[in-house]
Amino acid sequence: MGRIGGAFFAVLTISASAGVARAQIAPAPGPSQTFLSRNINISGVAGAYSQLYGISGIPGRLPPSLARLYFQPTVTLFNSFSMSFNFLLSTEGSSERQDINQLGVNPSWGWGNAHLGDFSDMFTPLTFDGILVRGAGVNLHPGIFRFSAVGGFTQRAVSGGAGSGTYSRYMYGAKIGVGKQESSYFDLSFLRVRDRPSSLPSAQPAIAIVAPNGNDAWPVGNIETITWASSGIFGDIRIELSRDGGATYEILYDSIANTGTQTWIVTGPPTTQALIRITSLQDSVVGVSEYPFTIGQGITEQQGTNPGMLNNTFAVTPQENLVLGADGRIALFDDVVTLAGEVDGSAYTRDMNAAPLDSIGLPSALTRIYTPRASSSADYAYSAQLGLNLNAFSARLGYQYIGPGYTSLGVASLLPDQRQIMLSTMFRISRIAVSLNGAHMNDNLLGQKSYTTSRNQVSGNISLPFSEHWTASVMGSYMAMNNNASSDTSLINYVTYMAGMTQSIYTAQGSFLQMIALNYTYQNSADNNPLRQSDGMTSHSANLSISLNAASNLVIMPTVSLIASEIGVTGWSSTQSYSVSAQHRAFGNRLNTSLSVGTSRVQGASSYQGALSSTYGISSADAVTLSLTETMYSGTSNFNEHTISLNLSHRF
Repeated sequence: MGRIGGAFFAVLTISASAGVARAQIAPAPGPSQTFLSRNINISGVAGAYSQLYGISGIPGRLPPSLARLYFQPTVTLFNSFSMSFNFLLSTEGSSERQDINQLGVNPSWGWGNAHLGDFSDMFTPLTFDGILVRGAGVNLHPGIFRFSAVGGFTQRAVSGGAGSGTYSRYMYGAKIGVGKQESSYFDLSFLRVRDRPSSLPSAQPAIAIVAPNGNDAWPVGNIETITWASSGIFGDIRIELSRDGGATYEILYDSIANTGTQTWIVTGPPTTQALIRITSLQDSVVGVSEYPFTIGQGITEQQGTNPGMLNNTFAVTPQENLVLGADGRIALFDDVVTLAGEVDGSAYTRDMNAAPLDSIGLPSALTRIYTPRASSSADYAYSAQLGLNLNAFSARLGYQYIGPGYTSLGVASLLPDQRQIMLSTMFRISRIAVSLNGAHMNDNLLGQKSYTTSRNQVSGNISLPFSEHWTASVMGSYMAMNNNASSDTSLINYVTYMAGMTQSIYTAQGSFLQMIALNYTYQNSADNNPLRQSDGMTSHSANLSISLNAASNLVIMPTVSLIASEIGVTGWSSTQSYSVSAQHRAFGNRLNTSLSVGTSRVQGASSYQGALSSTYGISSADAVTLSLTETMYSGTSNFNEHTISLNLSHRF
């Protein structure tokens, strides 16, 4: 609460100080004021946001409190140069795996723009796209010449295992070419991404006893399994047992393979102070049970309540990547026919600690900037698209190939080993608009896998504006995914299709009944694999929404949603949702309030939701928004969840 209150106070101080500053520096009327107002403009928004969160019955899903300060001004000079700033400070920033605080400056002018601080940019979809960079970048396009450059850090170092650990990573790259983005152009691009191995401490070999690790009870004569996890351990291990809390040990297995499990016929004498110790014979790394367990005669077997965990730091390795590419676009006949595409090659090293490869015949100019290693791979990717653009008809035919070893660490999400063909079209017949889309995808491009997975998709939509007050649309989609696996365990033969219809009726402005919207959707999916045939699903869903103009300043919108579904052989179940929302304006539209309440019921469980949001315009530039939400759930687990937030903003 102290941090949140501080944030509220800070934004009030900022807003008040800004008003005082404007009053103090306001120039006297005259020619200079006219010149400044014509050629210098400052606009943007500043504010603070705070939130309190509470929940009972289940673990929390949000931090108990958070506060954010934001400041986003834009300065425009002589209507030709602008400078945008983006500042975001949050109490969550330093506690998350990757810092969400942002500080960015983005100047732009007629033939280019630049970035400094935190920003996102793009070269091509297969090289650099969708990641946040903390550094600098520039895009220049004077005349027909094109140049872009980027450099900075893309992630910070976080200690942890495979699921959470990351090295500090930096990236730099450039793109140069000729032409215009909106017509025809050709570019060459270069991207280099590299982790800093020194940003995390060196991984240390470790052994953790998973079981028995405390509160276990093993009867004498039982066959029990000793389980352990190891990281960075090579060679055989020794297993020992202590019956006196670690004072002395006896050897159970002097030298066995490090497989992670070993059965043991429990022997006496009984004890309540037993411990297991496992030692690596190669480097003497030791793991010991964290808590004692019991060995006894005539006791009931009991599994421990404290299974050991091991954070495998060896699963996180420093990586590096080099990407070279070319992309372009050709527009013919005043953009009626277009051809676009790109081709890229990548070299990727999974572990920079692996041994270098000395003699592989690469040019020295390349090896000076990238060192091939035992964990390195190289591959290529390319895409092409043919477009046709007419007044009432357009179509796109695309093809994309991403090799199994192609990797770009400059792209937020990229699935390798994939071939995809795409076709889309849109056309109009009088007032009727039709869109159709289809795609085919398959993997196993080099045939190195035991089976190939394919996916086919077809979808379409028809918009039917029957009149000024009545619009309807019909949609449908089909998707099939299968592979040619020989065993039922791996076989996929999944099919799903969907069909739906939407009807929207609008009345004359000012009428009590403003709008009625009705939507119906049918969906059926099934997996014809004999092992999963019972997982099929059929559902019908319908939604009805009505907008009522209850008064000149009050709109009420009731909504009903009904879903009937059958999953496998469990029989039909229904979900019912009812809600009412209202929007109210008062004090000459300075106070805008929205309220919604609703309930949902499914298979004996029920939930109730409520939300209230109210915004008051303190002035033409300042506003305060208060929001409250409440959720009460009753079912297999009961919980109550609520949030309260306050946002203060100032526009200038």
